[in-house]
Amino acid sequence: MIRLIREKAIENPWLFRGIMGFLAISFAISLAYVGGDGNNKEHDNVIAEIDQDTISIEEYRRVYKNMARFYRQILKDQFDEKKFRKQVIDLLVEQKLWIHEAKRLNLRVTDSELRDSLLEMPGFQKNGQFNTDIYRRALVAEHLSPEKFERQQREELVVKKAKTLIRQSSALTPSETADIERLNPADMNKERENSLAQKQEKALRAYTVSLKEKAVIFIKEELL
Repeated sequence: MIRLIREKAIENPWLFRGIMGFLAISFAISLAYVGGDGNNKEHDNVIAEIDQDTISIEEYRRVYKNMARFYRQILKDQFDEKKFRKQVIDLLVEQKLWIHEAKRLNLRVTDSELRDSLLEMPGFQKNGQFNTDIYRRALVAEHLSPEKFERQQREELVVKKAKTLIRQSSALTPSETADIERLNPADMNKERENSLAQKQEKALRAYTVSLKEKAVIFIKEELL
């Protein structure tokens, strides 16, 4: 499910942009419950520990509920709830790891960058323009304060910066470029862009795997 979409994104990076854009608001709101508040290991409701950070059962269940609603619609009979529960917690663990990595890299998000990201979110727009009433109603519906959501959105943006650094570290080699030119595709520039995007996505996944291998991670799978 989530993994299938990732694999398809590597094969054709442009194919699933519409799907992921549709999901963005739901996931962003969900992650506001994971953005830095779950770090008290004394609570019994912890479902995962990532180094010195944690994810609570409530945080996990909220993200699962919002994402499962979306994936059930697009996957229908192929939706496997057991596998999906594991993939959701893996996704949240990875998000925590990338937040940690962004901090290690000393990356920051300015107030203007945060403001621009909120203005551009399609779920908060009406007739192509940011609508304050829609924004406030969406947060009220999720029992979120603007401060908490915007704090989480700042974390999301800093993670994007970290991932961009890793993507940009990959480039096509002369031999890879020559191979594309030998195929003589109808649109040479588009083929180069697709090949580069595929290589960058693979590099990003490999980097994520390395973060997980270096971290101390414990998941209470019986609570999924």
